[in-house]
Amino acid sequence: MTTIDVSLTAPQEEFVFSDEPFPAMVAGLGAGKSRASTFRLIVLMIENIDITGCGINTLYTMPTYDLLRLRAMPGVEEDLQMLGIEYKLNKAEYSIHIPELDGSIIFRSYDRPERLVAFEVAHSIADELDTLPKDKAAFVFRKITERTRQHGVRKNSIGVPTTPDQGVNGFVYQKWVKEKRPGFHLIRASTLSNPYLPLEYIEQIRANYDERLAELYLNGEFVSLTDSKVYHFFDRRTHHNDRSLQESDKRIHVSVDFNVGGCCSVVSVIDGATPIAVDEFTSHDTYDFLNNLAARYSGRDVIVYPDASGSSRKTNATASDIDLIRQAGYQVEVDHSNPAIRDRINALNALLSHKTIGVNTELCPELTHALETQGYDKQGNPEKWDTHPAIDDWVDSFGYFIANKFPIRKPVADIKVSFAV
Repeated sequence: MTTIDVSLTAPQEEFVFSDEPFPAMVAGLGAGKSRASTFRLIVLMIENIDITGCGINTLYTMPTYDLLRLRAMPGVEEDLQMLGIEYKLNKAEYSIHIPELDGSIIFRSYDRPERLVAFEVAHSIADELDTLPKDKAAFVFRKITERTRQHGVRKNSIGVPTTPDQGVNGFVYQKWVKEKRPGFHLIRASTLSNPYLPLEYIEQIRANYDERLAELYLNGEFVSLTDSKVYHFFDRRTHHNDRSLQESDKRIHVSVDFNVGGCCSVVSVIDGATPIAVDEFTSHDTYDFLNNLAARYSGRDVIVYPDASGSSRKTNATASDIDLIRQAGYQVEVDHSNPAIRDRINALNALLSHKTIGVNTELCPELTHALETQGYDKQGNPEKWDTHPAIDDWVDSFGYFIANKFPIRKPVADIKVSFAV
């Protein structure tokens, strides 16, 4: 039988060797959950071939194929190399075949759950499952369950290593904490449990996130993200800034949320590294928006941050909203799709929490009211309205600019764990 000596933290070891069908390692950033995941699959495959002489297949899933290609697959390769186990990488098929273990590790993404078909495995990993909204996470978990049915020496299992991004409103909290069903084994792993992390990594997390999210990402704790208004750190007295648009402001940043009959725009400047909202206006449609830009801000360098859906919605038969803005001579900053709603909220709340953002509450009364007012609906989503302009239109518009220029990027630590066979 193969003997492996490996240095693991206590939570990693508990996750890797858990006999329960559904172990979940709910962890802070940098707690080593991805390394524990890749090693768990390899250990299970080694165990099966040692005991039965037969191999098994396993499955590794993540939110996107980019993450699989950049993190999961290289992580498995690194572990196999450390253990001296030969393998064959098939990038086109997103799989790694391990002849010595008579099995393969298959990689699939949550953004293509329809590809979770036509194969079966004995064990699976659902990495960062809690980054998905509750309903989608439940659907993905069900699809993984359907594939995890191959016979092996152990009963089938699905390991869930994840940060608790959805808080107490997510699928992971529902299954592993609230329902407490047999076989759902919860393992908590704080960032501090990993002795290989540099000290500045923790400091970076506290600097990047608001207080509530920092607690979530450091300790792996399920916190409530919907027990108050969406922008719970906003205070019109604390965040008020007397700054107004000056003649010397040659460059301005204008965000716009497209809605029929009510396109909401927020005008911002950046002083040093501080964004400040200094004006706002509404437009009936894209043509009216362009007329407003020409009338209000002629002679300035205007950068527009639009609703990405404007690239597909047609204002007329030949041009999209975003095409019209570009044709009018304005620089446009936009991705192929809007940033995730939670990413926009987190980016803005981080700036509000650290008081590194300003709003001229007198010149931007609609934005101010929206930041003070928007709450969550019964499903835990930010409230939305059917008539326009509305509260959600103003914060969405401002959020496009903030998420583009001041996005939150999770810190990455280069963590090495030594293996010896």
